[in-house]
Amino acid sequence: MVRLVRGRPLAAFFVLAFGITWAVWVPRAAGVPVGAVGQLWTWIPAVAALLAAAFTGGGAAVGELGARLVRWRVGWRWYAVVVLGPAAFSLAVAAAYAMLGGSWSDAVPPALGGETPLALLPLFLLVLFVTDGVGEEVAWRGFALPRLLVRQNALVASLILGALWAAWHLPLVWTEDAPLYGQPVWLLLLDTTAKSVLFTWVFLHTRGSVLLAALFHATTNLFVVSPVVAGGGGVALLLLAALAKWALVAAVIAVAGPGLARGPEALPRAR
Repeated sequence: MVRLVRGRPLAAFFVLAFGITWAVWVPRAAGVPVGAVGQLWTWIPAVAALLAAAFTGGGAAVGELGARLVRWRVGWRWYAVVVLGPAAFSLAVAAAYAMLGGSWSDAVPPALGGETPLALLPLFLLVLFVTDGVGEEVAWRGFALPRLLVRQNALVASLILGALWAAWHLPLVWTEDAPLYGQPVWLLLLDTTAKSVLFTWVFLHTRGSVLLAALFHATTNLFVVSPVVAGGGGVALLLLAALAKWALVAAVIAVAGPGLARGPEALPRAR
């Protein structure tokens, strides 16, 4: 049994990530009170990744995850991309939505629309980095993506991971008061797969840095790169944002090809 698990690290990880998360999320979606346990979901993927790494690769695999999480020497321009890029993207989507007849106030993120004091943005970003960023990116980009890249090109690996990333969120679509409540599943899939490609593009150009992936995750949440139905813009705004992401994906592929990186960028190898 141990040998079987060790030979399938990706399968072990996804079974743990989905199994542990959905053990809480599915009952909650059905209306079962789960108390404080329901607030700890953000770190479950990271816990699943650490367990899968320990079970399938031992100390070396766990050490690799840790090394990726503190990999900060990646060039200042990539910090600019992951911090300023999401803000610029959300403003551009809001402007396009307003030009198409929608409401600017519905489309602009609170962090950029004057509702959030600028002095508090670094604090909010730090909280999102420590929770959603580290909690998920240790798993998706730290553990899963390098192993998918061993057998798939970057584009295919991103689409596979994006579909699984979207599927992991599914119980939230049917959970009242959850941010994704009421969102069409097809739109969640469309949006998340596009984001997955963009995350891989950053990952490949930052030497497989989970630190930058976590920061990117935090800024995309802070600046609401993926709007929700409850935000006021409805499905039209969500669709516009998803299509804008796919336009960026198309631009990346046009420049870098399906490998999503040009030149000597090292393909991250997983243990």
